[in-house]
Amino acid sequence: MKQSAKPVRHCHACLLNLGDRCWIYRYPRGQWRHHRHCLAIDDTDLHARFRTWQKQPTVKTRRELRQEFFRTKRKDGVQAEK
Repeated sequence: MKQSAKPVRHCHACLLNLGDRCWIYRYPRGQWRHHRHCLAIDDTDLHARFRTWQKQPTVKTRRELRQEFFRTKRKDGVQAEK
């Protein structure tokens, strides 16, 4: 079977589930194989590290900066004032 980074159904309630990937595990499906229990789902220390990681400032990409500039740019000449 192809190894996917996408979380499985068991990961639905986990805080570390980012939607398209797990924050800590590269292969989350392997944590649930053979009826095992994922250790990250109840680990409070790991959840605290995740929350501090979320609070860190992010760096915007060039694409995001360009899109933000385009949306805030004043558009002259589009409509005549009445």
